[in-house]
Amino acid sequence: MGTVSKPSRPNPSSQSGASSSTEAARAPLPVWKKLTFAVLAIALTLVTTEGLLLLLGVHPQHFETDPFVGFSASSPLFVEQAGGSPGSVVMRTATRRLEFFNPQEFPKTKAPGTFRVFSMGGSTTYGHPYFDATSFNGWLREYLAALAPDRRWECINAGGISYGSYRVARLMEELIQYQPDLFVIYSGHNEFLERRVYNKIRKTSTPLRALGSIASRSRAATLMKRIIAPVFERPPQGSAAPSVLAEEPVTELEKTLGPSSYTRSELAREQAFEHYEFNVNRMIDIARSVGAQVLFVTPASNLREVSPFKSEHRAGLSETDRTRWKALYDTARRAYADPSPEAALPALAEAEAIDDQPASLHYVRGRVLEKLGRYAEAKASLERARDEDVCPLRAPSTIRSILSRVTSQRRVPLIDFQSFIEARSDNGITGASWFLDHVHLTVEGYRLLSLEILRTMESMGLVRPSWDTASLQRVTQTVTARIDSKTHALALMNLCKVLGWAGKRDEAYRAAVRAVQLAPDIARIQYEAGLAAQLSSRTNEALQHYTQAVTIDPRHSDAHTSMGVILEDRGQLPDALRHFQAAVETGKPADRERNQRNLQSVTQKLQAPRTSP
Repeated sequence: MGTVSKPSRPNPSSQSGASSSTEAARAPLPVWKKLTFAVLAIALTLVTTEGLLLLLGVHPQHFETDPFVGFSASSPLFVEQAGGSPGSVVMRTATRRLEFFNPQEFPKTKAPGTFRVFSMGGSTTYGHPYFDATSFNGWLREYLAALAPDRRWECINAGGISYGSYRVARLMEELIQYQPDLFVIYSGHNEFLERRVYNKIRKTSTPLRALGSIASRSRAATLMKRIIAPVFERPPQGSAAPSVLAEEPVTELEKTLGPSSYTRSELAREQAFEHYEFNVNRMIDIARSVGAQVLFVTPASNLREVSPFKSEHRAGLSETDRTRWKALYDTARRAYADPSPEAALPALAEAEAIDDQPASLHYVRGRVLEKLGRYAEAKASLERARDEDVCPLRAPSTIRSILSRVTSQRRVPLIDFQSFIEARSDNGITGASWFLDHVHLTVEGYRLLSLEILRTMESMGLVRPSWDTASLQRVTQTVTARIDSKTHALALMNLCKVLGWAGKRDEAYRAAVRAVQLAPDIARIQYEAGLAAQLSSRTNEALQHYTQAVTIDPRHSDAHTSMGVILEDRGQLPDALRHFQAAVETGKPADRERNQRNLQSVTQKLQAPRTSP
């Protein structure tokens, strides 16, 4: 018989080893390992994608372009020129753009150890009614050189006359190629100068903007946006196309010789404010795209001496209520002239009950309250007058609020210049001690702003000024010595032009007379005085100034033309003919058609047969 073998007993040790290894192989990975592998996989994919897109020539979009307005043309503000030393290249303001910008020059390649500042904004940044030398940029240049001579400073004035924030942001796109270290931006007064048509403006929350800023550095995100933007950003059917603006500003005031074309539109105001906020954020993104810092200044304005440029009643006000409102308003204005103007307040209150929107109502109330010593109430009324102005050539309070909020959210320095000036003004109300007109500063105002910018730069860690009293005084003497009577006269002439452009014709003529008193032998000053006199219906004075202009410069064609117009209106046809002939002979080609037309008109009148009485 065969023997029956016993079944073998499993080896306990080997069974347990096999079982444990199987269980270990089947055990799930810890969550942290899964996350680590996922992050590594995503990172590897992104790096690979970015590298591939780099080879294909796709560049990241570091900042968002303005989708709300376009421009019909684009030429650089600065153009290359040969420098003083062999092989050197400098950037100079393009000749064709000097009507709006100061002449400036700086090396194309920034020298080691140089700190480069671009000052940007509108005519206040430009330095109006003066020029760069007495602008806050010009003062800052001098103070930095004197108080921090341990390094080289370049302060370039890129302020453009009538430039709104959308034009400033666009110009920054050019300037970031010139190795900027700091942008100083004073912008907000010009948001309503140019008529613009908007599609619906989309608001972006702060978290989404932060994510967008990060994504803008990615080539993949940039490519994705280029693909999907045409689909999702297509304007609604039937909506108006966004405005396409000229290369340089063409303002509503220039089209109509004053603020007459402005009307109240809450929608247009809201859209302009939203566009301004978008552009403030865009300017920050543009600066940071090249590692530059940015500093904003709150735009300040004259509250006391500048009445609203245009007032307008609320819609639907009856003719009876208009007549009653006007009677009450006139009563208040007459009462203001009295030594004790308390009687103005009841009339103003009754007028306000009829219609509280006209800016002129709040302006008169503010002046009355200040005269009565109720300064806080006066300031509030004058601010309301500025904010209700239908032709807002002074930045409304909303601009200040937007700037404060955005700079706080984006952690960007802000100089509250309106508060700075108020603290140094009589009764806390800004006026002629700091402003030459509605927004443009005195030379001293520009100086103090430059010092405040310097202090802010110090707090940012950008400069360590010595604050030497002797050096401060030396800079002040150097800059003010450049302002002789001719310079003052030219500044007043510029002021005259701005006031006339804004519809303040009597104020414009007063500025022109002061300019003539300082420099009576400059033909263009005499001409501007004549034009201001003519626009304010002072034709005798206008003829006197035009006569002086052509006596100084017989080839001043505009003066000849203006004289001819007045003389023709007066029936002095032979004299008018003589001046129109001179205008044809000396005028610019662009004016040839106008001058020929004027000459032909007078010639026909002289040749027409006279009728017997």
